[in-house]
Amino acid sequence: MIKIKIKSLWGSILFEYENENNNIKDTLLEAIKSSANLRGADLRSADLRGANLSSADLRSADLSSANLIGADLRGADLSSANLRSANLRGADLRSANLSGADLRGADLSSANLRGADLRGADLSSANLSSANLSGADLSSADLRSANLSGADLRGANLRGADLRGADLSSANLIGADLRGADLREIKKDLFDVLLRAIPEIQNLKKAISDGKIDGSVYEGECSCLCGTLMKSRDITIANNINKIKDSSRPIEMFFMNVKPGDTPETNQVLQIVYDWINEFEGYINYNLLVS
Repeated sequence: MIKIKIKSLWGSILFEYENENNNIKDTLLEAIKSSANLRGADLRSADLRGANLSSADLRSADLSSANLIGADLRGADLSSANLRSANLRGADLRSANLSGADLRGADLSSANLRGADLRGADLSSANLSSANLSGADLSSADLRSANLSGADLRGANLRGADLRGADLSSANLIGADLRGADLREIKKDLFDVLLRAIPEIQNLKKAISDGKIDGSVYEGECSCLCGTLMKSRDITIANNINKIKDSSRPIEMFFMNVKPGDTPETNQVLQIVYDWINEFEGYINYNLLVS
């Protein structure tokens, strides 16, 4: 018989279970069945692959480096939990409470976080590629350098989120609320590109208004930011833009959320970019007036 104890981060025993061929996953499942108080539980590096932890109360628990691949965490309370470097690939976290959780460097690729509460969570450098974050609340979350490529962010609340260095390529941002989100790095990169093609700004704005932007290609009737600017009849401008085109640029990755037919009225990314272009024009016009 194998006895396993689940202790708190302060050393007190929260639950113990003895059984033949016992393991931490079975012990945790028994604890949940017994409605044991698992707040602040020490579950560091625990192997919980595929575990059914739906509706579990794991507030402030330490699950750093835990293996939670494919785990069922629907409706679980993981608020203020430590999930740093945890593997949650493909996990079901629908409607889970992860507010204030530490998810730095966690792998949440292909995880289902639809409707999850991630307010104030630290997701810096986390892998959220292809994750379902539709309707999730990510307000004030730290998403610096997070991988959100291909993520479904439809209707997500990203108000006040820090998205500096985040990879948003091919992410679905339809209906997402980006008000107050930190997009300074993307904005700065746009201005850097526009400085090299000032005479083409009006043509760019027209292409945006007419739905002639396709963030995934450099050539064709509809093309990405640099692709659109490279259509300039001014050879110098076209060559300058050609030299700096790079699909990994923050602004180009942002443009990957735009498809032909999208306009500022239908695509929030274009609305934000259009406002930035107007702001840039204001700076240029002011400098011309005072020079």
